[in-house]
Amino acid sequence: MKRIHRKIEIDYLPRVEGETNIEIELGHAPAIRLKIFEPPRFFEGFLVGRRFDEVGDIVSRICGICPVSHMTTAIQAIEKAMGIEVSPQTVTLRKLMSISQIMASHLVHLYMLAMPDYYGCDGFPAMRRDVTRQTEDLLILKDVFNALTGLIGGRALHPVTHLPGGFTAVPSNEAVGQIATQLKQIRPNARRTAEEVAHLGMPDFHCDSEYVCLDTADEYAINGGRIVSTRGLNIAVEDYHAAFHESETEYAFAKKTTRQGASSIMSGAMARLNIKFAKLRQTTKDLAEALDFRPPSDNPFHNNIAQALEIVDGVEHCIELIESSRFEDEDIHIRINAGTAGAVTEAPRGLLYHWYEVDGKGIVQKANIVTPTSHNFSNIEKHLLKLVQENNDKSPPQIRLLCEELVRAYDPCFSCSVH
Repeated sequence: MKRIHRKIEIDYLPRVEGETNIEIELGHAPAIRLKIFEPPRFFEGFLVGRRFDEVGDIVSRICGICPVSHMTTAIQAIEKAMGIEVSPQTVTLRKLMSISQIMASHLVHLYMLAMPDYYGCDGFPAMRRDVTRQTEDLLILKDVFNALTGLIGGRALHPVTHLPGGFTAVPSNEAVGQIATQLKQIRPNARRTAEEVAHLGMPDFHCDSEYVCLDTADEYAINGGRIVSTRGLNIAVEDYHAAFHESETEYAFAKKTTRQGASSIMSGAMARLNIKFAKLRQTTKDLAEALDFRPPSDNPFHNNIAQALEIVDGVEHCIELIESSRFEDEDIHIRINAGTAGAVTEAPRGLLYHWYEVDGKGIVQKANIVTPTSHNFSNIEKHLLKLVQENNDKSPPQIRLLCEELVRAYDPCFSCSVH
């Protein structure tokens, strides 16, 4: 990092998914640039001309950490466009697979990307060597969540059983029951993760944001609901384009997505807890109180704690879904129709939007994908600028570390953000 007059440059930001650097200028006209230089990937372009039932498999390759989120969002958009209805069992299986992937993603972020900063380690290998018990919790928890994803999807990475209309294979009740037993066994590990994260000593930093997430009346929504915010937004997914605006920026390959009127937003785990904390399981809410975490919070570093609490709640949610269900094989019935529609889900990092136009032969004519990091882009810059302004008396290495910790707290995926 170089500090020349009132300029700070972080040439390469480590321990995030994808590639970016940070440039901050202070003075009479403060400015900040999150210069995402991950190369463009053009997924929307090469989806055009593909069959409707190929889309989910292709978009799962956008990300190796959240393939289920991209696959599920795309499939739900395709189903809406073509008028395909699915069974309650398919809805439940999608919830289980989505929750298991979100929890696995949270674990990778917390233990391998965020925690090393607070243990004084350069990265996870050093942490694995020096902080053994915590990293054992990571491996135990991730094994179980990966097993659940793989049981439903055919494999944990880039699932193969999930198509518009349902699943080509349904797991046996015996196999799912065994996963439920394992989930019960990892409850202490999940709780210990939340306790560990809550005591990391994150900076006391506050900056107001508009928090946005999916919400329903009766559950902690993941794959459906209305888009709501802490500033009164409450719309159907069909009205997404009327409420949000994508714009290009000259210094990054990712687009910025803001509320219409250029208001930045924050989505992700902390937004979800700020808006629908009451819908968490009582054991999770009790743990949050014991850890002195009481949403709503306006400290973006607390996204780490929110993710850890979601892991605790995700274990219980999966157990509930399994124990209240009986699974059986079912056929997939598809009738190809032309149509246009979008869908929104909660990916690990926040709101994920997919939109498709499909013709009468089931061929994609247009596509658009807006990722969580695109939604969070402007807000990350806003928070970075305020953080630097409040800590301008610190040394350059201290400022650099604070900036890196803040960006990592958002758990950005810069590879997902460029299209």
